[in-house]
Amino acid sequence: MKFFKTIMPVLTGLLLMAGSAVAQVQQPQQQQPAQADSITDAELEKFADVTTESQKVQQKMRDEVDSMLAEQDMEMERFRKIMMSKRNPKMADSVEVSAEEEETMKAIQPKLMEMQKKSQQEMVSIIQDNGLQPQRFQQIMQAVRTNPEVMKRFQEIAGMGNGQQN
Repeated sequence: MKFFKTIMPVLTGLLLMAGSAVAQVQQPQQQQPAQADSITDAELEKFADVTTESQKVQQKMRDEVDSMLAEQDMEMERFRKIMMSKRNPKMADSVEVSAEEEETMKAIQPKLMEMQKKSQQEMVSIIQDNGLQPQRFQQIMQAVRTNPEVMKRFQEIAGMGNGQQN
């Protein structure tokens, strides 16, 4: 269980970043998850390397956002609530945003977009530097997230199995 608490936020973040990165690299297509037997151990090793490297990119981005929010005297939790309310029309009325907070959000929005763009570019580079194409990376990620057999193989290859029972 501890493994899932550790890896799922990383995989979720990767999926979001890689999904955006892939969309920028190629025309949107209907993604079919890769079949378990079509994913080689070598690909899972590359995927594990990308996962490790991308954690550094995600941490760097989180640190930059934390710093930017600190400069604006806004707490991360409040920022998340406001962002979620802006992205989800059903939540829009549930979060009251002050004029000051609205100004802060307007001020940091361009910086956030630039940071996200830079992170996406870094993700594409990391994926390609590790010998995968973004589309294939996304297929493998989908399979790791949805197929227990592929997840188990990934855990073993990434050295996360440790004999723990899930």
